[in-house]
Amino acid sequence: MRPAFFLFATLFALASFAADAPADAPATKKPARQAKGQSQLPDSVAGVPDEEYAEIRRALMLSYGNEPISAARKRLAELQQRTRFTTGRQESEDLRLDFEKARDEMVKATLDSVLKLDPSINKESLVLTLNAVEEATKKRGQEATQRAREKEAAEAKLAKKDAPAEAPVAKAEEAKPMTTAQLLADVDGVSAEDMKKFRAAALVAQKDPTVKELKAKQAEMRKQAEFASVDEKKNMRNDFEVLMADLRKATLAAVTKAAPSLAKETVEKIMETIDERTKAAAKKAPAKATKTPLKPFPFGEKK
Repeated sequence: MRPAFFLFATLFALASFAADAPADAPATKKPARQAKGQSQLPDSVAGVPDEEYAEIRRALMLSYGNEPISAARKRLAELQQRTRFTTGRQESEDLRLDFEKARDEMVKATLDSVLKLDPSINKESLVLTLNAVEEATKKRGQEATQRAREKEAAEAKLAKKDAPAEAPVAKAEEAKPMTTAQLLADVDGVSAEDMKKFRAAALVAQKDPTVKELKAKQAEMRKQAEFASVDEKKNMRNDFEVLMADLRKATLAAVTKAAPSLAKETVEKIMETIDERTKAAAKKAPAKATKTPLKPFPFGEKK
């Protein structure tokens, strides 16, 4: 499984923050005027105390130049350049898998560097901060896309001087995959403390050997299905359902192992809710996609 809360765009946002922020800026004193990189981070993060959040911001800034993070960042930059020359389903799938591997390396490098720099930082709070950075990054990207669309519409209107220009009609917003924050939002009947434990355990479960092996099989099976005939796909359906059941069972075991204080019934209830949210979002998604998207959190795969 891959921690989808850590998309490569988010990692570049963190890199920008670290590069632009002054190295000697006190973590607890807010400057009168924020640098461009500092604005990449939200003013606060739900569930993270202000003092602890200030320490996390400072640790992210100071760990920017660490060799593992620099190497992971360089790899992501190389892959981003490859997107300009990628054509065809097979190349897109290979690039997606490379991105996921590089993302895992950046996740590990960032978490290890920050926690080594400041062992007093709570890992769960660090994860919540990174989630918040991703959401902020996505929002900025959506706003930039909307501005670009509005600019194109205005330029197209000016270009049609000899014909009556119609008022630009805003495109209906396409259905978007649920964000990690939406998938892992609080569940009715589950305490806030248990939800916090589950989110942290879900991160650990990504690295479980059995889960990773099943995810690799899943990726391979989906790749085969892309080029299979209708009859072949029908024959693969049972194998796929068995794999999904095994994957969910392994995920449940990994999360329970990572958070032994959580009742199994609680973990199952949370995962059931995540399944329902994923299915509901899938019904609203467009029938086709131009690119193979990075999967969101892996609990939407139960059949």
